[in-house]
Amino acid sequence: MSSTRRASANSPFRQEKYASSAEFDLGLNAVLVAKRCGILTDAKEIELVWFLQHLSHQKGSLTKVVEELLAAFPKQSALTDTMKEEMSDVLRELCLNPAKSPSTITVPDFENLYGSLQDYSVQVARTRLGGLVKTEIGKKVLDSLDYAEHQKSLVLIEGNARIGKSFVTKAWCEACPGKRRYVQAPSSNDMTVFFRAIAKALGFAASYTRKAQELRARISDVMQTGHLMLVIDEAHYLFPQTNVRRALPNRVNWMLTELVNFGVAVALISTPQFTTSQRVIEKNTHWASEQLIGRMARYTRLPDRLEQDDLEAVARYHLPEGDKKSIAALVAYAQASRKYLAGIEHATKAARYEAQGQGRRKVTFDDIKRAIATSVMPSDAALQEALFPKSTLPVRMNERLLT
Repeated sequence: MSSTRRASANSPFRQEKYASSAEFDLGLNAVLVAKRCGILTDAKEIELVWFLQHLSHQKGSLTKVVEELLAAFPKQSALTDTMKEEMSDVLRELCLNPAKSPSTITVPDFENLYGSLQDYSVQVARTRLGGLVKTEIGKKVLDSLDYAEHQKSLVLIEGNARIGKSFVTKAWCEACPGKRRYVQAPSSNDMTVFFRAIAKALGFAASYTRKAQELRARISDVMQTGHLMLVIDEAHYLFPQTNVRRALPNRVNWMLTELVNFGVAVALISTPQFTTSQRVIEKNTHWASEQLIGRMARYTRLPDRLEQDDLEAVARYHLPEGDKKSIAALVAYAQASRKYLAGIEHATKAARYEAQGQGRRKVTFDDIKRAIATSVMPSDAALQEALFPKSTLPVRMNERLLT
């Protein structure tokens, strides 16, 4: 007998009645897509299927993909709204139907659908990486990520906070979601929360009713196909955050035994807190860190600071209309602030707020000067005084750059 519960027409209103609405169920299930890709042999077909599966979970789902595809290739077709929805169904079939090869699926009045989708994926990658500022630190991050992906191995990238490593990593993953998935490790010790974060990144149901073992099994089924690389940011949270004298690193052990041992490419992005936690856990428990060290193909320690040219490039990224004085002021503020690269972003946002308040869209040097002098620097000083009342004031930037 079915256990499905339905509300009668005259029952009181309950918001849960909409929980199973089709509008909430747009994304393609990664578990089913993994089965589909498991019988494909062409790497390009597999990557395209995972690419579309990822986009199916984004705003607009595959309908937006169809619209962007038609905009990118306007000579292909002029479809009606009904035909667009039918084309979305064709893309779903491409990702799920085991009886058809992706390269053979067609749409009436649309020439070479498979080739157009491949070109579309290339355009998406170029767009998402096109505006990326490739600093020396960013280049080191990208080199290690590329190594992990091509060698199907485990890498660890460590660097101080606010030097741009997470920004570069996320952009790299978003450029090719058909091969890579990005997740931030949750700060709690709860394994269910950890697996739920990975499940969402992969794209399958991760409701609050699912237990850790159930999520873990599904993640293993998807990842052990070897089609996707997993990039874990804030990786220091893989180690226990409480009871470090007794707790074993269950998240690390899971990663090693169910991902790395099966040839899955994994990249860990972290502050130096990762290796610090590793030493503490090894000292206080019977866990042997050789299990992790022996499987780590590459360790990259990033520089603590960026060169002047790189800082200027980041400042121009956030303020493309900025003149030389504005860029110099932003760089000087970043060098003086503990926020470092985040300081450039915060100062630019404060300056844009100043400009918008005066009805202008373009940020001038006066806006930058006023934002730094009256907003972000006083905020930094107040925060430092609140956190460290007996400490000296923060380093002051060269005030000549604000004149």
